[in-house]
Amino acid sequence: MFVPVNSRPLIITGLAVSLGLLAGCSSMSKLWPFHKKEKPAPEAVHEVELVNADGSAASYPQYWKRNTLVIDLSGVSGVGSVAARLPADTTWPVRVAVRVRPGSVEQVEVLGEERNVIAVSREGTLPLDLEFAASVYKPTTGAIYINWGYMPQFAEVVIEPEHGFVSPQALPKGAEPEKPADAAPPDNDSAGAGQIIAPSEVAPPKQ
Repeated sequence: MFVPVNSRPLIITGLAVSLGLLAGCSSMSKLWPFHKKEKPAPEAVHEVELVNADGSAASYPQYWKRNTLVIDLSGVSGVGSVAARLPADTTWPVRVAVRVRPGSVEQVEVLGEERNVIAVSREGTLPLDLEFAASVYKPTTGAIYINWGYMPQFAEVVIEPEHGFVSPQALPKGAEPEKPADAAPPDNDSAGAGQIIAPSEVAPPKQ
């Protein structure tokens, strides 16, 4: 297509205007009253000291979710533990929770003033916030120990009798009590305590 030389500035100007309108639309969409604002990411805080089992400092994120302090353990799996220590001159929040992913661990055990075991669901894809029982800690509890791992399996135990065990009151199969060699045969004529005598066999007393 042949474009006159004098028309080229008009074409360039039109392209510039079109690009400007496109850029303006993208910025105007943010000013549109129905534009959905993106939810800001939670701000990380440092409310408690986290310590690994070997004594080294742990770096799990901590967040505030309203009045609940959430310790983010969504990156853990398998078996592990961490201790949450309360800094000096501070108290525990009203609520404390840990965040885990479904299926990453099977249960979370919390040890403080009491023991609290929380099962972790395998359903879903979003992280779960598991809140501690209120009886686990007091405002001044020094530390809370958090363990995660597998759900213990309790197998039914069948107790079998020991091999060769024979009751002292039972005789071996096929065996009979031995009779003494010098034992006399039983006297049928002698009256025993278990012998029954008919009344007609009793002789009347002599006059």
